[in-house]
Amino acid sequence: MSIERSIPELEAWYAQYEDISYRRESPYAYHHELVQTAEALRDDGAIDWDVWLARKALADQAPVRALEDAVKAHVSDPDA
Repeated sequence: MSIERSIPELEAWYAQYEDISYRRESPYAYHHELVQTAEALRDDGAIDWDVWLARKALADQAPVRALEDAVKAHVSDPDA
């Protein structure tokens, strides 16, 4: 999947997407914000349906990635 960041609105979406600490701290809120931002971009006509679906698919991976990060952190330092 190519990463399309050609418009400022998508740059802002990716800034949210790349906020790893937010994803780790609150994966479901992080997911909600990503989807909500993408929906707003779609509703405003900044992105089309296909771009929205691709961004939603990335957002839908957030809870899984947060869990994977937590497991890796626990394995690396079980006493943390």
